[in-house]
Amino acid sequence: MRTMFLNAALRPVVAAAAGLLTFAAAAQTIDFSSSRGSGTSQSDVLIENIRLLVPVANPFQPGTTTTLETSYNVMFRFDPVTLHLVPIGLEQTGGDGTALCATANVSVFDAVRGSSVPIPNASVTLGRQTLQTNAQGVASFTGLPASLFSINAVAPDYVSASQTTGLSCASPNNIAIALSPSSGTAGGLGTGQFRVILTWGENPRDVDSHLTGPDGTPDGRWHVYYGNKQAGDMCGLDVDDTTSFGPETVTCPRTNDSTTTLRPGVYRYSLHHYSGTGNLGSSGSNVRLEFAGGQSYTFTPPAGAYVGSGDVWTVFEVTVGANGSTSVAPVNTITNNVSAGSVRSPNGSTPSDSAGQFGSAEKIELFRGLRK
Repeated sequence: MRTMFLNAALRPVVAAAAGLLTFAAAAQTIDFSSSRGSGTSQSDVLIENIRLLVPVANPFQPGTTTTLETSYNVMFRFDPVTLHLVPIGLEQTGGDGTALCATANVSVFDAVRGSSVPIPNASVTLGRQTLQTNAQGVASFTGLPASLFSINAVAPDYVSASQTTGLSCASPNNIAIALSPSSGTAGGLGTGQFRVILTWGENPRDVDSHLTGPDGTPDGRWHVYYGNKQAGDMCGLDVDDTTSFGPETVTCPRTNDSTTTLRPGVYRYSLHHYSGTGNLGSSGSNVRLEFAGGQSYTFTPPAGAYVGSGDVWTVFEVTVGANGSTSVAPVNTITNNVSAGSVRSPNGSTPSDSAGQFGSAEKIELFRGLRK
C-alpha cells in the first residue's frame, strides 16, 4: 500500500522530470525497491533514490530497447486535509546530466564525551555510498550530487543514528554526527532517561543548548546551560562545544546518575546563537531527542525570520506525567535579539497548569546577563 500511495503522489513530479528529459511517460517505471525515507521536520519526508526507468528504442537494432535510469531525491509534505503526501521538491541524483561535484567529510563523535572522543570504524552511509571512519572518526565522500540527504551512522557499542544534511558543490561539506553509547556503564541511557544531542555546521561558531524543567515548587524551574551544567537535581549538560560542529549533549536524569525518575512537568529545550556568523536557519543544526529503548525524534530549524547572533530557537517540549509517561511536542518558535542569560518558563511546572505553559517560547528577559 505504501508503494502504491507514493507512486500516486509522485506522478506529477516525475512526469515533469520525464518531460524535461524528453522521455515517454507512458513507458516509464518508477522503482522504490532501493529507496530510503526519513522525516526532516514535523510535516516533511525525504524519499531518497527513487529510480525512473525508461526504455528507449535502439535505432540500429529494431525491436530492442535500452533502459535508461535516472534517480531522484523527492521531498514530500503531509497534507492533513487530504491525508496525502504531496511532492514539494525534486533533485536529480543519478543518471545522464547529473553533476557529481559534491564532497563531504563526516565526523562521528561520542555524544557524551564530545569531539575529543571520535569514533573510528563507524559505518557511515551517505547517498549510495557506505564508508568506514578512520582513526580520527572521519569518513570522506566524493562524487556526490548536490542534494538533501540522510546520513546514517552505525558503530559497535553505540546506538545508531541518522540525520539530514544538504550538500553543495561550492566547497567541501563538513558534517558532524554524534552517537550515544549503548552500554549503561559507558553513559548509555537507562530506563526513564532521555538525551538531547545537538550538532551543527561551521557557522555559527558557538550555539548553546538550554534546557529548563520543573524544580518541584509551584512556579520554580531549573535551567541547565553552559553557566550551570548541573542545575537543579534532574538534568546535566554533558558537553559544551564552543568551536563549531558540536556535539552539545544534555541528559535527563544526568548521565551515570543513580536517580532515574523524572519529575512530572514540562522540560523545554532551546538553542541560542551565542556568537559567530550566519544564522540558526542556515547552520545545518540538527537536534536529536533520544529515549531509552530506541525511540528518537529529529528536529531541524523551521522557516523563520533569522537575524543572526542573539536568535533563539525553542525546539520542543517533553511532558512527563505523574505516572512517568512522556509525550513530545514541537514548539518551533524563533525569537530575535536575545542576549544569553537565565532561561525559565514564565508559568508553572506541573502538567495540570493551563496558564499558557505548553508550546511556549522561553521569556526573552530571562536570557539576559550571562557571559562566557
